[in-house]
Amino acid sequence: MAATSDQTQVIKNGKSATFYTPQTGGKQVSTPGSYTGFITGHITAPVPGDIGTGHSKTVVLK
Repeated sequence: MAATSDQTQVIKNGKSATFYTPQTGGKQVSTPGSYTGFITGHITAPVPGDIGTGHSKTVVLK
């Protein structure tokens, strides 16, 4: 089973943001298992490009 969320957020130069999954009002994970969050980053301005991917620590739900 997998839970997903998809959101876009503008982060201004020199700032940071924290993303939470699932989104507010989204489906909650309740099935036991191991869960890891994955992210993909893109630069949209001033020069478009990819900044790569990353992942969170794996959380075990019992």
